[in-house]
Amino acid sequence: LGCNALQVHPRAGWVRRNGLVLYAENMVQTRNDLLPLVQDCVGSDVTSLEVMSSVTQANAEGVLLKTNTGEELFIKTVDAEHYSHKAWPDLRRTLLYARTEVRFYNETVPKMEAKGLKGMAPVCYRATYNLEGLISDQDRAVDVSNDDPKSMLAEKGGVLVLKAIDSEKYFQDSPLTPEQVSQCLTAVAKIHAAAWEDDDILTSAADRLSRGSYHLQMRAPKELEGMVLAWDNFMTNFKDYAPDLFSKPSVQQLGQRIFDVAEEISKELSPEPNDPHATLVHGDYKAMNVFLPKNPSADTEAIMIDFASTGVGLGMSDVAMHIYHALRPSDICEETLLTGYLTALAEARLLCNKDAKEYPKDVALRHFQLAVIDYFRFFLGRFWKSATLESMEKKKGSKNTNLINRDPDAAVAFVATVDRFLTEYENEKNRA
Repeated sequence: LGCNALQVHPRAGWVRRNGLVLYAENMVQTRNDLLPLVQDCVGSDVTSLEVMSSVTQANAEGVLLKTNTGEELFIKTVDAEHYSHKAWPDLRRTLLYARTEVRFYNETVPKMEAKGLKGMAPVCYRATYNLEGLISDQDRAVDVSNDDPKSMLAEKGGVLVLKAIDSEKYFQDSPLTPEQVSQCLTAVAKIHAAAWEDDDILTSAADRLSRGSYHLQMRAPKELEGMVLAWDNFMTNFKDYAPDLFSKPSVQQLGQRIFDVAEEISKELSPEPNDPHATLVHGDYKAMNVFLPKNPSADTEAIMIDFASTGVGLGMSDVAMHIYHALRPSDICEETLLTGYLTALAEARLLCNKDAKEYPKDVALRHFQLAVIDYFRFFLGRFWKSATLESMEKKKGSKNTNLINRDPDAAVAFVATVDRFLTEYENEKNRA
């Protein structure tokens, strides 16, 4: 959640119970209920708070505050009771997102900073969660739970208190220019470099964090089960928009082809902590999860937000998601963008480890292509099963929505790219 993307919400208010910041009805009456928490974080000189704006999203809510001392804070909360309408598997995923981000700030950021990576994320003053009785601390994000403890939601959830990012110096946008995407890829390359094949960071992350928002293990089984039907629906709704593309037999069979390879591709993109090329991935690296400097320099690099899906993976999963979330089809030059990312990665890895082994370009390109196919699998199962030209038209101004879900030209270009990459993968399998 970023302060530049905030929109005022009429029910935006928060109260504090048992150390957690929770939802309330009226910001005007309850805003100073946050005062003890803010004082704990930034000092007793704070005596009043001004609510600047707030936001509600699918898995979290946030409020931007300004203190009487002039400091701006962003408080992000997940109140379990507020999401009680969700089925337990979906609610559990929401709560795990909160737990992952708290653990990332408390446990992972200090290790990354010790390796020289500073300023990659907002300053965090407080990160805490309470999921007692809902999710065991030993449960991993990828574990399956058949329990339904929704009767125990009261006063459970998580909270982050972050230093707000200066809107005079940084901005968010979508879509981005190729130059801006290059800045974003350089920023995430530094995270990848700091954790690259680092047994300590990755072993802890595998046990304590997540697997990425669109990782197959993190998704509902029904998404994969409905893949073929979802593609048939998408083709029906878009075939007249791009008749030449949708007349190709390989494209007509794309749903079945994706279904057939989904698990093996996901497995290949899911390294263990001690596997070659394993690193820490952001996991939800869309355009609006990056604040870009208005005047880029060595001292003002991009800042990433929303680490609720961070975990062990291959860095190309972040690269693939970001490119197809952030760029218009006419602006996508894979060769240029991947070369820039790999250059930034190599330079950052050498700073972290002078003996770092090369990430061969042919291996990197293959990982990228698999990640693009995997992202398509997620998108088809999660978003495109009911997509229409009309639904994209309604979303066309939503910057937080992936471009391929609000721009038909971007969508059909993505389909063509996936068809090409998947054909190469199938041919590779046939040759083996």
